[in-house]
Amino acid sequence: MIVSFILCSCSNDKFTTEQKNYILPDQYENLGEPGLIYIPHIAGDFVTVLNPSGMKLIGKIPAGKGPCAMLILKDGSKGYIANFNSNDITVFDAKTNKKITYLKTTEHPHTIFELPAKNKVLVSHQSSNGISVINTTDNSILELKEISTGIMYYVKNQDKIYMPQIFTPFIQVIDPETMHIVKQIETGGRPMALAVTNDEKYAYLANYDSTEIAKIDLASDRIILKIKDIPSPRGIRFSPDNTILAVTNVRDNSITIIDPASDKVTKTIFGLSMPVDVVFTGDGNYLLVCNQGNGSVTVIDTKALTIKENVKVASNPITLFTDYR
Repeated sequence: MIVSFILCSCSNDKFTTEQKNYILPDQYENLGEPGLIYIPHIAGDFVTVLNPSGMKLIGKIPAGKGPCAMLILKDGSKGYIANFNSNDITVFDAKTNKKITYLKTTEHPHTIFELPAKNKVLVSHQSSNGISVINTTDNSILELKEISTGIMYYVKNQDKIYMPQIFTPFIQVIDPETMHIVKQIETGGRPMALAVTNDEKYAYLANYDSTEIAKIDLASDRIILKIKDIPSPRGIRFSPDNTILAVTNVRDNSITIIDPASDKVTKTIFGLSMPVDVVFTGDGNYLLVCNQGNGSVTVIDTKALTIKENVKVASNPITLFTDYR
């Protein structure tokens, strides 16, 4: 089961007193400003705030039980945190970090996504429930019945939402106006996450059970290439200039680097601990890997493709959200 896999903690590392108590302020420098990185801790009740300038932990945001994903609206006004264990969404003022409200939702909200220019935030669940649609103007919530369980990606050129299904071997294609499933792309295996090229011509799928990355032509919604022998792909991300595709191998404790120009693996970096998510800094100089296994974020230099440092955080960091408005 993916649910138990995601919630698993294999951390036996010793923490400093500060890390054990995790004394971080909820008011901090640059609060509400773009450029920060946010780290939900699914075993806790807060989100850590990291400033990539200096790779410093600067604060935390209170959440519900088991926060596993978050976002800040593009206009910078509000933030939303999906709380896996308390089955709700924390809504907070992004300029003060003060809670506005909790929105009760169906079981195990897992991913959260802003639909551009629609005043909507979409929430999917790791359960037999559909998508929750939050109206950002009044925080009302609508529960849809069609079952959708994965991370959502909006492709503007196609005006479609793509959602790998995690539990079933399909990517669902959703109409953003009606919020109905209009197509399914059969993938085989267990599709986990997508990375979309800047020109929106292609998407690359991390397919966990098939140990491969599938390249999808978004004009035809067809798989046109498979990059094999990727041990246990889970998180996947492009560098800002699309010259690097990084893939976390959650069970292999490594990250695979792919050259999108050739679709070939150029390097595998080891020394990670249950890496579940990856992002790049806005300047593209570093990629950050979220290690659920030992409660850390690994910083990798993208020029040398070597580990620069490991930033210790609280236990069970599960995703990374970059606020690069």
